[in-house]
Amino acid sequence: MKKMNNKGFSLVELIVVVLIMAIIAVALAPQVMKWVENSRKSTDIENYNALVEAANVASTNEAFLKVVDSTGVTIKMGASSTTTTGTGNTQLEAILTETLPGWKQTKITGAWSGELTDKTSTTTGVTTTSAWGGTDFQINVSKSTNGIKVVRTEAPRKNFS
Repeated sequence: MKKMNNKGFSLVELIVVVLIMAIIAVALAPQVMKWVENSRKSTDIENYNALVEAANVASTNEAFLKVVDSTGVTIKMGASSTTTTGTGNTQLEAILTETLPGWKQTKITGAWSGELTDKTSTTTGVTTTSAWGGTDFQINVSKSTNGIKVVRTEAPRKNFS
């Protein structure tokens, strides 16, 4: 009689392999979650920097220069979307749309509460670092004696662990 060659895995071998894979998954899960959060924060930083650059481009536009005043426009990048408020915000929004299409849909996706950010005082111009617990990042665009100035009042920065 012919003997059959069994070339498959036994049930015990399969259970051992699945068990090892589960242990590896449990061990790596916290690190993977940290990587995901850091990638969200990196995306927020890149979006914010692109918005600052678009605001700098807007500061060279004649139409915006005519309507903006010293109180200027505040751009808030929030968890739901990005908005503007202040004198000349409709002109700034039009320029931002030309420069950075889809800027209104950019939003904060990282968990930033309690992180450290750079804050620049509008009166002294000094940059300090302090705790931040807000829900928005802000950019102020206003007219000064030297023309338009773009100030990052709430800026995300990389301080990942």
